[in-house]
Amino acid sequence: MPSALQRVLITGGAGFLGSHLAQSFQSRGVGVRIFDIAERPEWALAPYIEYIRGDIRDARAIGRAIESSDAVIHSAFASPRMAPPEIESVNVQGALETCKQALAHGVRRFVLISSTIVDKPSRVNPLLRGAALNSLDMYRRSRVRAEALVTDQGSRGLRIGIVRPKTFIGAGRVSAFTIIFDWIRLGKPVLLLGKGANRYQLLEIRDMAEGIRLLAGSDAEGIFSFGAHRYGSLREDLQSLIDHAQTGSRLRFVPEQFARMALRGVELAGMVPPSELHYMSAWDKDSIVDTSRAVQELGWQPRWSNAEALRNAYDWYVQSIATTGKAQSIHALPVSHRRLRSLLETLLR
Repeated sequence: MPSALQRVLITGGAGFLGSHLAQSFQSRGVGVRIFDIAERPEWALAPYIEYIRGDIRDARAIGRAIESSDAVIHSAFASPRMAPPEIESVNVQGALETCKQALAHGVRRFVLISSTIVDKPSRVNPLLRGAALNSLDMYRRSRVRAEALVTDQGSRGLRIGIVRPKTFIGAGRVSAFTIIFDWIRLGKPVLLLGKGANRYQLLEIRDMAEGIRLLAGSDAEGIFSFGAHRYGSLREDLQSLIDHAQTGSRLRFVPEQFARMALRGVELAGMVPPSELHYMSAWDKDSIVDTSRAVQELGWQPRWSNAEALRNAYDWYVQSIATTGKAQSIHALPVSHRRLRSLLETLLR
């Protein structure tokens, strides 16, 4: 049986996921220590949070942060928009160094927050032999290597749990959904590439945080996937959100073949890394993970459906704009997605 956790270290914990993880652990009486290169955010000023600022590639800094911790939740990763050498050093070397320091300080529980992107096949540019198609694919390769290196540490004494969550949203983070939320908020047509008959599983952030907490407190090892248990097709889930918002917005479908050609073209040109959501709507494929291990071995049961997760995030987004004049998101909409929004809005002009 696993021993009760007294203190956890969350690397890269200054952002959206870290804030919910800290709350989830604290609610069970577990001490929380955050390690991040960013300045201490306002939410982390809570008295139950210890905050240490440093670089994940700095062995001494991460070693000091790990001292007296019972478990490490490693969520420190580079942005896909960073330069390839930086992505490699943060994602791969950062993960390996954290594992080494955990072993050196007697920590035996290590949870790596990975991504479903590692399941995507590598895609090669047809014009440049051996080259990744875009920056997102180079990022995927670094996450694959991080998983392999961390898993190898299991033979050296670490109990390794790897989390591959579906796209997670909630109050404070809406990511590429900003595009859709703005269309709905303003009563504009919501462009859906293709028919939207396929299913795309989402994950409410509080369900994700609870799953990670359960995994960290267990002895379970290996890969665990988290995703909503209730979801419809893309068309159904987005229509449910439109009905909830009551702004006069409606779904508008972009012909599937045209959508595919447009997205392939911009990806090949390296102009915009399209979000997986838009790709999935243009290709008739479901995007669903198997959560049975999390249910059976951890006792995890997600509370929110796709539609509810979307409503929760949308309501926060609209309220934030109404209160402050802009969405106070922990993660701002990147330039690439702003360009994608412009591209989509020109498709049917």
